[in-house]
Amino acid sequence: MSDFSIKEQLESLKSDELIEIIMDLVQRGEQSRLHVLEWLDNYRKPQNTVNPKKNSKTQKIHDELLFEYWNNAQNIISEFNSYGGGPEEDEEEAYEWLEKIWDLIDEAKITFESKRKLMDAVFIEYDEGNSGFDDSLMELCFQLCQEKEEWEYLVKKLGNKPSNWNKGLAISIYKNYLHDDSKYLEVRLKNLHYGSDYWDLVQYYIDKQETELAIETAQKGIEKGEGRLTELYDYLIDYYSEVQDDNALESIAQICLKRKNDVKYVFDKLFMYYQNRNYEKAKEKLLKAYKHTKRKNYFEDYKRIKSFLSESDWEKIEPQIINEAHDKSIQDYMNICLDKGMKDAVINMIISPPKNQWGYSIFSDFDSFAEKLEKDYPQEIINYYYQKAYSRIANGNRNTYKEAVRYLTKVKTIYLEYLKDEDKWTQTLNNLQIQFKKRPAFIDELKKIKI
Repeated sequence: MSDFSIKEQLESLKSDELIEIIMDLVQRGEQSRLHVLEWLDNYRKPQNTVNPKKNSKTQKIHDELLFEYWNNAQNIISEFNSYGGGPEEDEEEAYEWLEKIWDLIDEAKITFESKRKLMDAVFIEYDEGNSGFDDSLMELCFQLCQEKEEWEYLVKKLGNKPSNWNKGLAISIYKNYLHDDSKYLEVRLKNLHYGSDYWDLVQYYIDKQETELAIETAQKGIEKGEGRLTELYDYLIDYYSEVQDDNALESIAQICLKRKNDVKYVFDKLFMYYQNRNYEKAKEKLLKAYKHTKRKNYFEDYKRIKSFLSESDWEKIEPQIINEAHDKSIQDYMNICLDKGMKDAVINMIISPPKNQWGYSIFSDFDSFAEKLEKDYPQEIINYYYQKAYSRIANGNRNTYKEAVRYLTKVKTIYLEYLKDEDKWTQTLNNLQIQFKKRPAFIDELKKIKI
């Protein structure tokens, strides 16, 4: 083994010679400059714990590190922008470099000039908008900003490519970071398109205790806003419910119906308002909420409507709900049948499931219904469980054998507890053991639960 020591060789060099070696390594190695900067940064930290902001050398190191990290991230992000994405491992690496930048910003004071320069570089990739890193890049810009001039510069950058999203970000900055009310209102009032735009302005007026302006804006929002309007409806209905302005609430209902937006949600809220005050209006809202439900849970709707309507009104609407459930949700229909005591209809569907136009059963897993009918229809449910078990034995495996044994356990319970026929159970079990004697895994599963 050689006794050569690089450490001893370096110790023999003069300071200018050491610097020459380091500079040569920096020029040769792709990441050597970064490693030197990180070493210098860590070296200077203990020396500047009192007031590191006053040390210009430390600040310059931080600024240089910032761009070393960014250059590494930018190389990947630029490639992603060119091709609309890239390998997952490259994506992870880019996020690692961005995270280093975030950490550096958190722990160090970066000069405004460096922040401005970095934002310029970041926006080159952000404006391309094809990398998938857009949210992270904007998050980085927001993290860079602390002082007024930095936020103002970010707003200026966003204005260079005034998309709806960038306008929204600029408005948020005026409102939440610059606290410039006049500028916020100037830009916001020119950009009211989506429900979320109107809701942002409503919240501003609420914070300023300008209730009339908040109500007026929310009203315009439900009339003109596109997309999600839920928060606007919530605010208006809650307000008018508190002051018991029925005319205003009815107006909201008409707007909602006309625009076909959030109809079920709005009418559910109006039903809750009227249910203890006005039966006829509550009934109307309840039935319209049901009518405008896109994905109905018929059994839950059935119970809810039945519990509220008068007996005579319920007699009129009940057939409609039952027929819809029968046609569109066999499971809901069966639950309704059980609720009405129509057990014969349920057992018939378990025995002979309805079929679709291609001849396949509409719904095949009736276990929850079978459990409720074991006592009333023991033999029919035995046949159901037995077929479930048998289908999992033929051409089965260890997992399906376990499922088969679970169903056979149910068969055993019914024979012994309800039919009091242990002999029939023993015969059924023996027949299966004989038929599948060449399936040791199945026989083994039977023994495990001492069936």
